[in-house]
Amino acid sequence: MGILLRSERHEVTAIERSNEAVTLLQRQAFDLMITDIRMAPVDGMQLMQLAHKLYPKMPVIVISAYAADEVADQSFAAGCVAYIKKPFRINEVLDAVRDALASSAG
Repeated sequence: MGILLRSERHEVTAIERSNEAVTLLQRQAFDLMITDIRMAPVDGMQLMQLAHKLYPKMPVIVISAYAADEVADQSFAAGCVAYIKKPFRINEVLDAVRDALASSAG
């Protein structure tokens, strides 16, 4: 994901562990967050809730192999702007990133 977004000239901060993402979010704002749902020790829903509490206007994109409609609905209710199911198409991710950044800039 980082390579893909960097190839499109985006600045990327990649985090391997969700608890590291919590620490980073508490220290710094970002233009966009991309997350999965199933992670430990902090899951994607908890991460989205924290992100929106700290930065209400920061768009969040969820990319997940967990394809249940109820999880997608919960993600949108938690504030995500796009829910992309794995396996994904590159253009699907790039379009979601472009749309999220454009909507948050305006």
